[in-house]
Amino acid sequence: MRVEVRGAQPGDGAGLAQVWLENARFYVRLFPDDFQMPDQVGLVESFEARLGRPRSATEIHLVAVVDGVVAAFVYARLTEPDESATREMLADRPYRRVHVEALGTANAFQRQGLATQLVEAVETWAREQGARIISAGTYLESPVAIPFWEARMGYRRRSVILAKRLE
Repeated sequence: MRVEVRGAQPGDGAGLAQVWLENARFYVRLFPDDFQMPDQVGLVESFEARLGRPRSATEIHLVAVVDGVVAAFVYARLTEPDESATREMLADRPYRRVHVEALGTANAFQRQGLATQLVEAVETWAREQGARIISAGTYLESPVAIPFWEARMGYRRRSVILAKRLE
């Protein structure tokens, strides 16, 4: 299998939308109260519009392409410390940090190392940007994401977001 990890570019929208929808189906099936299927109308165009915008130096959008097919993606953002960072309790606040906002792999390419390659590429980029820490958010009950981040990539749980439906 020949894998190319590269910056996402115009023309990748259909592949990104397909991976996005496959990942959504997986989570909707497992956790229907917490996930929903994204509106497919205009989804490809939405991805294409984002890919067509000028790149920000504080963001990275990468795809893993296998035989011409977008098989996985990652999106991460660099955050600068704000002026009150030295008065924060969290030790990483006074430093540049990166957060992985989204990561997904198409069903046909699961467990083939694509997400690992993408996250490692983001980690390299984060170091090059002078970041001192990288974080990622994921669904706590995910049977695939938690083992990936903790066991495979060496990340550790550091916080929990609590939610309550107001009905």
